[in-house]
Amino acid sequence: MNNWWKYGLVFVGGAVVGALVYKNSKEIRNLCTKAVGGIMDLKDKAMETAEIMKEGAEDLLAEAEAQRKAAGTEGAKA
Repeated sequence: MNNWWKYGLVFVGGAVVGALVYKNSKEIRNLCTKAVGGIMDLKDKAMETAEIMKEGAEDLLAEAEAQRKAAGTEGAKA
C-alpha cells in the first residue's frame, strides 16, 4: 500500500471520528480540544528547547573557532 492510500485512509478515518465526536458528545469534543492544545504546548516547548540548544552549540563552535585561530597565530609566531 503506497503512502497516498495510507494517508488517505487516515484522513477519512479522522474525518469520520471527528464527525461522530462533533455530533454526539460535547464532552469528548472538549477533551479532544484540550488534548490537541496540550500537544501544541509540548511542541512549542520542544521548539524553544531546540532553539536554546542550537544557540549553545553555535556559541561553543564560535569559541572553539576563536581558540583555534588564536593557537594558529601563536604557532606562526614561534
